[in-house]
Amino acid sequence: MTEKQIEIELKLRIDPKHVARLKNAPVLREVKEGRRLMTTHLVSIYHDTPKLALANKGLAIRVRKKGTKGWEQTVKTSNGLREALPSRHEWTVELEDGVLDLDLFTDKDVKKLLNKFARKKKIDRIFESDLKRSAVDLTYRDAVMELAIDQGVVRSGEKEVPISEVEFELKKGHPAALFDLALELQRTVPLLLSMRSKASRGRDLYLDRGPGAYRAAPVELTDDMSAETAFRTMLGQGLRMILSNEVCVRQDLDVEGCHQMRIGMRRLRVALNLFKRNLPAGEAVLLRRLLKSCSKGLDGLRDWDVFLGETLPLIEERFPDHQGVAELRIAAQKQRAKALDAARVMLDAPEYGQLLLILGAWASYSRWASGASAEQMKAMASPVTDLATPLLDRAYKRVTKRGENVAELTTPQLHALRLDVKQMRYGTEFFGSVYPAKKVKKFRSRLTSMQQILGQLQDAAVAEARLSALTPDLSADGHVAVGLVSGWFGARVEHELPGLEEACKNFTEQKLFWK
Repeated sequence: MTEKQIEIELKLRIDPKHVARLKNAPVLREVKEGRRLMTTHLVSIYHDTPKLALANKGLAIRVRKKGTKGWEQTVKTSNGLREALPSRHEWTVELEDGVLDLDLFTDKDVKKLLNKFARKKKIDRIFESDLKRSAVDLTYRDAVMELAIDQGVVRSGEKEVPISEVEFELKKGHPAALFDLALELQRTVPLLLSMRSKASRGRDLYLDRGPGAYRAAPVELTDDMSAETAFRTMLGQGLRMILSNEVCVRQDLDVEGCHQMRIGMRRLRVALNLFKRNLPAGEAVLLRRLLKSCSKGLDGLRDWDVFLGETLPLIEERFPDHQGVAELRIAAQKQRAKALDAARVMLDAPEYGQLLLILGAWASYSRWASGASAEQMKAMASPVTDLATPLLDRAYKRVTKRGENVAELTTPQLHALRLDVKQMRYGTEFFGSVYPAKKVKKFRSRLTSMQQILGQLQDAAVAEARLSALTPDLSADGHVAVGLVSGWFGARVEHELPGLEEACKNFTEQKLFWK
């Protein structure tokens, strides 16, 4: 066994009921080339300090029993994260028994890591995974990879969570083969991209840390970064927002999760629009279509969450004993339940699985470049600052042109302006880190003022449309309550419109941070 290796793997989620279909998928039978899936019982015990000091430094230490083949111990450390395609340094040595012995490692790099982070620390077992692994080597195009289907649990103390996933580990060839094969299999079997390791699940169990809404950290770019690297960084952030918040929608855990998932999709759409001229058509068009479709599947849920959590409480506070208002809440809750069902249908649709895999591929390597012209390749290879200026210029011109006579805009035109402002906002967040922070902050502040007012006007328009879905089943009191809400929104619009004109004026008169 070679002690030091680099592990590159693609991880996918699969419903246990689909495992048999996967094993019998026609494309899989073809690439197995007669080889059979071999099943092994794997028990992996992960070690760390009580405060997870090793994990905080990017280290994972594992002892594993491989069926009847004995024991081994492994150290893993991140070798840079290509979002959907982690690449890790990995060192493995055989053990006579299941007792951790870090002195058995001989490679100088891992010894240096262990001496720095693990020596003189109390290290003990923290959690374990217990699973059946069915594995086989595959030959696909010019690549060789291992397919592993893992079924079992991750356990910490008395707590455990089920595991059902598929891993493709690259042994030879280009990572593109992993995604291409996964996309082929996805036509037969529902497979969803995963960016969570078993170790991360085990740590969450150990810390008793449940899932919740995930808010992305700001995109950090540097002025010497290529436009392509910056673009892939933006894609990676959006993908992580989608995947990290998906559980909130599936399990209805946190209304903010749906909001952040939509923001992730929106940011991805903005990134694709900003870079549109530098991307070949083909898959870029498909991605935009898939993002629009999947985002639409969350719209109803988010609208009812805003209505029930932000709008209706204001009316209830003013009219605490109004029977129609209470009836309105019950009716809205029924509509929200339907919207939640629709969101879950979207998450189980083939289009959602396809979206995740293509985004994962685009964020992990230069898949976007297929069919790109020499001019597009040159633009994406240039420093991000060279590309940011014209992109921000175009976004700024759209906002100022559409908002020129903002007081005269119709509701649909205000909605279009809001979308342009949102694109400008995300463009500022994407590229802001390569410009002077003080100038960016001032620009973003005035832009945010516009966005907040436009968002409130849009909330009013959406709420009016959603209220129409409630009226058929309401009593006379309920119809009165609808009138109360409509009147409140009407007053709010009248109050906000003058402020929007002032906000637009302040925005257009300021200096541009990228000039």
